[in-house]
Amino acid sequence: MVADTVTSTATDTLDRAAEQLPEIEYSTHRRTYEIADIAVKGADSYEDYVIVGFSGLAVGDKVEIPGSQITQAVRRFWKQGLFSEVRIVATKMTETQVWLEIQLKQRPRISELEYGGMKKSEREDVETKVGISRGSQMTPNLADRAKTVIRKYYEEKGFHNADVRIVEQPDRDHPGYVKVLIDVDKGAKTKVAHIYITGNKALTHNQINRAMKKTNDNNIMNFFRTKKFVEKEYENDKKTVIEKYNE
Repeated sequence: MVADTVTSTATDTLDRAAEQLPEIEYSTHRRTYEIADIAVKGADSYEDYVIVGFSGLAVGDKVEIPGSQITQAVRRFWKQGLFSEVRIVATKMTETQVWLEIQLKQRPRISELEYGGMKKSEREDVETKVGISRGSQMTPNLADRAKTVIRKYYEEKGFHNADVRIVEQPDRDHPGYVKVLIDVDKGAKTKVAHIYITGNKALTHNQINRAMKKTNDNNIMNFFRTKKFVEKEYENDKKTVIEKYNE
């Protein structure tokens, strides 16, 4: 029989939602077959037995075509995020047996990694947290995690509007690899313009203001204090106000 007798396929683009699942199309009526063999194509960085094991399929298994086993196998690869294309095809079929081939297209690996818009000390702090390094595979999950980590890093420094772009360019000298640029625009530092306090009777406005060590406005008494707004420090300062009342 022809190779596309039974095909389960998923093709990914970088902007496609990770949770989106592939459509499955079959041209045969539902029947049960025994898997006679499973071949692997397009996963040069992995041993074939690793790929077959991850699929959840095994030689000798009985599978329904169409059925859920092949669909679930495709979903396992899809959710892993290491492959941009996943297909499981039947290359041969008899009345009782089916020969399967897992066809994969690996996501590229990183040959060069650069950072833009960051000080040297900031880059060194971030590099240990983002989890991106030369030689690793560039996946959507990895890029999203890097953006989240970098934004959080700058929020803790008072930059709440930092913009992070991750740009990939194919490395023409190394097929299957990409050059990655992580470009950061920190934007303006978020500062506290004024602190409004209501409901205070036991303490004055200035007593509460002084109790807040890290969250300060432009009051004259805070002339030499930092005015940047950091969410974590703000939460701590609210606790110090409660402690001041408890005194």
